[in-house]
Amino acid sequence: MTKNKMKPRQFTKYKKLGSPGASPGSPDRMLTSYPAEALVEKDKKYTEQKILIPEFSVPGILAKPELDGLTFHFMAFPTIFEYADFRLIDGNRYELLGFNGKPVSEFTPEFITECLGAMQPHFEQTDAASVYSEEDGTDPFYHKEDAMLLTGKVKWHFSTYLRQTTEEEDEILYDLQDEGELEYEDFDEDFNYTTNYDLPVFKDENGNTLEFVCRLHIAHFPGTHYLFYSPETKLVRQFSQFPRRIKREINFSETDELNGQEVFVKILSDPGSVLTDPSHFERRILLPKYSFPGLTIDKKYEGLAFHFVLMPVFNTLIDFRLTADNKYDVLRFDDLEPKDFTDDFAIHCESEMDTYFDEVDEKSRFFIVDRNADSYDDLCLAIGTEPFWDQSDFMREKTDEEIQADFDAFNMDMRDPFDDRDYVTDYDSPELKDENGDTMEFVAKLYHGEVFGSYYLYFSPKTRLVRQFFQCT
Repeated sequence: MTKNKMKPRQFTKYKKLGSPGASPGSPDRMLTSYPAEALVEKDKKYTEQKILIPEFSVPGILAKPELDGLTFHFMAFPTIFEYADFRLIDGNRYELLGFNGKPVSEFTPEFITECLGAMQPHFEQTDAASVYSEEDGTDPFYHKEDAMLLTGKVKWHFSTYLRQTTEEEDEILYDLQDEGELEYEDFDEDFNYTTNYDLPVFKDENGNTLEFVCRLHIAHFPGTHYLFYSPETKLVRQFSQFPRRIKREINFSETDELNGQEVFVKILSDPGSVLTDPSHFERRILLPKYSFPGLTIDKKYEGLAFHFVLMPVFNTLIDFRLTADNKYDVLRFDDLEPKDFTDDFAIHCESEMDTYFDEVDEKSRFFIVDRNADSYDDLCLAIGTEPFWDQSDFMREKTDEEIQADFDAFNMDMRDPFDDRDYVTDYDSPELKDENGDTMEFVAKLYHGEVFGSYYLYFSPKTRLVRQFFQCT
């Protein structure tokens, strides 16, 4: 192996200019976001089925000179797949071949439906078409709308496709690093790793090794994305990797007109209406305050409605059963069952929450999504794979693998919030299991200036158990 075979990585920053028609510069030196489907796809039916969205077009010459005249496309495809295959055909369009080796000839209606649910993160991020021109290098800071293109030597965020380097390869890497020609990030403290091109996933139909083209990162295109290419068969294989822990905030602002919107949060004027036994509200034990359609969080919860129920500060968790008509049937209040809600217990609860009960709104209030809402009085639902807990009751220390994964996700997203945290949710905790021992799904955490502390909802789709936690700092 010689040094000239070890291609150094190069990051190039591209700055957003505006609409494609009004942009200066040479088209063969620019990235285009949301390119017209007609210019990208051989068959638009997969976009019409909403299992593909053309996200970016990249002139091949930006990756290496021998790709001049070719244009590659980064496609958003269902997040349940690691890679998608395309054929680059006349006019630099893409013909979809399949996902994870599953050919389009085997796509069934049920398969398409499964894909639709996994495409939601991409549907939420779509924007107007724009062009990006190479940054002049005078601005050292990364801006949210900037695009980052990596060419030369591939750098994976996760170790799925890696092998440990040989001593000879390490020697070359260290020499390049000493000469300032290569910025190399270790996956482990003692060893370096490199792409394992012996894996079948890096071969085309004829067994030829695919060539790395480029990697793309931009904030509105979730994850990080890699293109590989076969000059012999024109196969393009796109890999997409996503952070293993995800946190996202949905900000809401109050509105006077809901206008038929399906995504909202409602402050209840009739709190007892969402309980199967309204006496829990009437006795001032529990105060349902917020209600929202499951669709507000995720398409998989369509048809469901969840409620945040205010509870005394001495309480940790409450279990409910979500009924067929989306009411809450109270199962337990910490260690107490409803039959144990004595008068003394009710008086104790009321003494902690009397102000909240006295301030129930006479008319329901509605909050709709507002990307600019960020003041203390605005309402926010934090969603994703797990919450940020106010206390450490249900947390554990990260493993070494998780530390590395969060570090890689930070580089992937350039804003990942989990990287600087030493603890993560302990999903082995019995409090995060349903009656059958299955791990419950995190639904949302509530932030609102009108209530003290934080509220967390977990849900079991199989048993329809809803577990609400309360914590405060």
